[in-house]
Amino acid sequence: MKHIFNTMIFVVAVCCIASCDKNEDTVSYPSFDDFLKSKPELSMFTQALDKAQLQTFKEGQGPFTWFAPTNDAFIAAGITQDSLNKMTAGKTSYLLLYQLINPTSIPLIPLFTRDMIAQNSFAKTTQLGQNIYVGNYGDSFYVNGSSIISRDNQVSNGVVHIVNRFNVPPVLKGNIQNLLGATGQHTLFIAALTKASRWTALGTTAVFTVLAPTDAAMTAAGYTSASINTSTVGRMDSLVRYHMFSNSRMFTNDLGNKTTPGTMLGTTKTIVASNIGKKFKGLSNATPVDAIVSDMLGTNGVVHSINGVLKY
Repeated sequence: MKHIFNTMIFVVAVCCIASCDKNEDTVSYPSFDDFLKSKPELSMFTQALDKAQLQTFKEGQGPFTWFAPTNDAFIAAGITQDSLNKMTAGKTSYLLLYQLINPTSIPLIPLFTRDMIAQNSFAKTTQLGQNIYVGNYGDSFYVNGSSIISRDNQVSNGVVHIVNRFNVPPVLKGNIQNLLGATGQHTLFIAALTKASRWTALGTTAVFTVLAPTDAAMTAAGYTSASINTSTVGRMDSLVRYHMFSNSRMFTNDLGNKTTPGTMLGTTKTIVASNIGKKFKGLSNATPVDAIVSDMLGTNGVVHSINGVLKY
């Protein structure tokens, strides 16, 4: 009798395990299309996907990882409904393939935010072939410094992360020289870089992160065209090197709320970042300065435009 009872317990246990396995195996996720239909804030992204004719990636086996910009992110990037309507399929495809990561590991899995935890943002290759940079700060996750506002949304052929910025392929923005020149607000800092013989390096493949004071910030600190022109090379070199980090791409989440590594001025010449990389205080600044435009990614680094000059 005891043998029969034990046998019955074993059979019930096996059935329960089999039932659990069956339930796990039959977990299903919505198709990519169905997921997009449920998210009205992604209507422009959905329209762009249709225009780009990316059916291979929408319906393919994958698993794919998408960074999907919201409608507000499209508009903030200057892509209005009207301009999207006028955009060619080729250009739309080019832009969207930068928002797409193919699986790179075996077994093939999409990129979840649990895989983005690292000391510094790191590169992932997009379907376009250009790198996009993912990372975290605490429990928040970022791509090229922009926030992932809804993460790890699983679909039948991958995962979708909704982001608050349209990430533009860096090759379209050029190098750091191009980034600084395009703003129209950094002519004095460029003059200081030129005086210090540091400008040329920003047009090469060498990688930098630059905290660039605006013209208004430079003027307020006493740096005019005339004073830069008559200043010594050494003084200008110290000024600009305190605003630069070499061999690193540091986004706001990497800067965080902490003391930075040493600047190009020296290992002890650090800067204190706060407000998750949106404020900076030099060693001799009385109060922090603000980043007014953050995370401008170019082919050879990152620029943060700041409204004050950092003092060492």
